Amino acid sequence: MKKKILIIVFILCRLTSFGQAINFGILESFVGFTETGDIAIGAGANWTGDVGTNDGIISGFGLPPSFIGDTYTIDAVTAQCRIDLVKVYIQLNDRFVDYPETHIPAFGGGETITPGVYSIGSAGSIGGALTLDGEGNPNAFFIIKFYGALTVGAGSVINLIGGTQSCNVFFIADGAFSVGASANVKGTLFSTLGAVGLGADGVLEGRMFSLGGAIVTGAGATVRSPPCTSTIPTFCASTCSPVSSVDVLGVLSNFALFTSLGNVSNTGTSGIIGNIGTDVGTISGFMPAIVSGSFHTADANTAQASIDLVNAYNVLIALPNTVTTHAADFGIGETINAGVYFINAAGSLGGSITLDGQNDSNAIFVFKFAGAFTVAAQSKMVLINGASRCNIFFIGGAGVATGAITIAAGAILQGTFLSHGGACVSGASVILAGRQLSIGGAVTTSSGLIYNNPECVTSVPLGRTLPIELLSFSGECDHQSIVLTWSTAAEVNNDYFSIERSIDGVNWELITKVNGQGNSTSIKNYSFVDLARYNDFSYYRLKQTDHDRQFKYSATIALDKCSEDISELAIYPNPAQETLNLSYGGDKDKIISISLYNVLGERVYYADFCQPKIVFENKLNGIYFLHVNFAKEIIIKKFTVVD
Repeated sequence: MKKKILIIVFILCRLTSFGQAINFGILESFVGFTETGDIAIGAGANWTGDVGTNDGIISGFGLPPSFIGDTYTIDAVTAQCRIDLVKVYIQLNDRFVDYPETHIPAFGGGETITPGVYSIGSAGSIGGALTLDGEGNPNAFFIIKFYGALTVGAGSVINLIGGTQSCNVFFIADGAFSVGASANVKGTLFSTLGAVGLGADGVLEGRMFSLGGAIVTGAGATVRSPPCTSTIPTFCASTCSPVSSVDVLGVLSNFALFTSLGNVSNTGTSGIIGNIGTDVGTISGFMPAIVSGSFHTADANTAQASIDLVNAYNVLIALPNTVTTHAADFGIGETINAGVYFINAAGSLGGSITLDGQNDSNAIFVFKFAGAFTVAAQSKMVLINGASRCNIFFIGGAGVATGAITIAAGAILQGTFLSHGGACVSGASVILAGRQLSIGGAVTTSSGLIYNNPECVTSVPLGRTLPIELLSFSGECDHQSIVLTWSTAAEVNNDYFSIERSIDGVNWELITKVNGQGNSTSIKNYSFVDLARYNDFSYYRLKQTDHDRQFKYSATIALDKCSEDISELAIYPNPAQETLNLSYGGDKDKIISISLYNVLGERVYYADFCQPKIVFENKLNGIYFLHVNFAKEIIIKKFTVVD
């Protein structure tokens, strides 16, 4: 059972809950992977990291030093990579969009943007200089999504400042990536429907991923892994339990696609998490698709699913209608409250729609259309204030013989879509957190993502033996100096450690080297005191190098300036047992967020609000670090939890 931290709020602050940080699993060591496509490296190019394709050819990769890594082609490794790639993509898309088409498709030209998720409803471009400002937060992240191709101009530069790290930057395109010659890019380039290309002499600090396209680098190009571990919070493996009034799916809750009578088919490289089935019909076209689930045709599962589907339809139709006056067309920026909506005609959804649960976790949204239901291209659904995808149902053909459901390309939706007597169809690049069902009609998908829940990536990175087993790497203020400490549980062929420091999280300098133990099977403790003083906070990372000159970086830590004026923030008692109190004499409105980290550098809590007291629900014996984030500084306090 996972240990938890229970936060008790005594002042007007809002509670925010986060899951674990995004995990790449087996993809962690890869800098280039495509589900379908060739991978080629230009003359004189340099790659550091693994590369693989599940359906293609790898060419041009030579020996070190130009290529440090391994290649994988159509094997067990790439089969797992394709599953994990879809899960990572779903987790990135599950993030709330902070800037829905509020930025023009063209980025750059010297501009600076702030953290968040950006959605661009077309192809886009980056030209000149683009600066991503983390505003002092080393966990700041940028996810920039384009519903089309993305072009990065020749010589363009992506700068990271204010704590932004390349492992927390993702550019996602529903089309090809084209990065021009001599461009310098930081972040992962992720294409769903196209090739990813880095031009001659270009530099990429990140990864190149594609669900369906080639990966190519030009002559003299450089590709290397991010020197950090992503801290983007995700909500994978979250269960979705419907309230009793709409808990009607039975075994269908395990299906992403199902029809009682008809064919289930797919076109392109879709990602499906959930079972796929038909009780009377065929299943076809899923060979290029990435499926985390099982297929069922005319078996005990489909027989029960057919019974449950009819029952679900009957129960939903029998729900008393609470809204009967809404127009047949939904969307175009509207916000609607919970209820059972009945439209005595065909209906549609276009543009964006917000479903507001009004802080009621039992809020249900049931939409019944006595005819067909159509979702326009690139329509978007946003859930707020307790609205949950497991309590959302769209029914076509409600109370009539037939009513097909058609979801056009690029729509982003949540909930269960059920067609009575008609087909249930989704187009290219549809993202549906829910399921497509039909009573007596075909179910089809096309290069989209359909999932019941955003599943965790559970695979592990490829089994290279690490020269050390790092137990911890942390730092704390000691008067006006910074004390860095780290511990290892075991060391194999360990030559030395390097400590690197940065004042912006981008440009690093070596400040010292510390000899390792070579080989050891017992716990070894290390420390170093940095006497330098800064007007702002600073970043540190630990690099371990073995005798074969292979190396690995730790996670990055950030520490405040260690000046005496931070004493207005106090924590007590320390050691703490069940409660940790926070006292801050300054303006609490200037606090941007509060985070807790364990000695492994793992974030165990995050909140974007002020917080006067923390109560530990379970015994969490150990050392922790409290990060209080302001606009231009981070105050860090170390404390211990004991029985």
